[in-house]
Amino acid sequence: MEKKERQPALIMKMQDLRGNLSKSEVLVVDYIVAHSDEVINLSVAGLADASGVSDATVVRTCRKLGLTGYQDLKVTLAQDIVSPLQSIHEEVHEDDNIKQITAKVFGSTLNALEYTHEVIRPESIEDAANAIMKAERVCIFALGNSHAIALDLQHKLMRLGILANCYTDSHLMTIAANAITDRDVVFAISHSGSSKDIVDTSAIARKAGATVISLTNLGKSPLSKLAQINLFTASKETKYRIVALSSRIVQMAIIDTIYTTIAIRKPDTVEGFRKIEHALDRLKY
Repeated sequence: MEKKERQPALIMKMQDLRGNLSKSEVLVVDYIVAHSDEVINLSVAGLADASGVSDATVVRTCRKLGLTGYQDLKVTLAQDIVSPLQSIHEEVHEDDNIKQITAKVFGSTLNALEYTHEVIRPESIEDAANAIMKAERVCIFALGNSHAIALDLQHKLMRLGILANCYTDSHLMTIAANAITDRDVVFAISHSGSSKDIVDTSAIARKAGATVISLTNLGKSPLSKLAQINLFTASKETKYRIVALSSRIVQMAIIDTIYTTIAIRKPDTVEGFRKIEHALDRLKY
């Protein structure tokens, strides 16, 4: 007798609780059950559109299922349907040697770069560079895995003589957002585009008249819907893990492109570089 394949635990829980949900929440659950593999790749806005409900309904449904939010749902679902090995890297197998592992990790990064190069809109890079050059101040918002990317952006902008402040603490981010004016730019970095603190503080800045630039993975998200200028990476890794790997390299490539664009167009850049290098030389033996 053929053994029946066991359903993922979260899917079984959804089916058990279906009778206790509202009509709109049932739409969310039914879509997840029917498209569990696809949902792991969707943002909260993407799932809301696909199931015909609002973003808030998706989040509310997740909480009724005993989860903290949508990201918790994606991670829990991925852990249920993806093998532990795939959660390390999608293409790696148990019998791979170091040469194969190296080739696959590098290949994943190269693919992410190629995918992003295909989807990136040069006019978005142009708009971002122009907004930053005109800004009185650039406030960079990022949390968790995006911290290092935010610091790199701050470092590069400061080398260009642009006042840039990096905020990677939720409380400081909120304080900074409430001091932002219409002469400032917010550069918000979130791979998922669904980080609540990033979205909320960016919304405060947008309301104050600031230009909001978002750097997220490709697809609709609360952050991309809020921002006036959207920069997208194209990495498939969210399917199996919450911590982005290849996308960090792609994010840095986009930042380097903006940096180079500004450097070419600022007439005082070369002289500024010389002053900075001269000052930094004093810190070396």
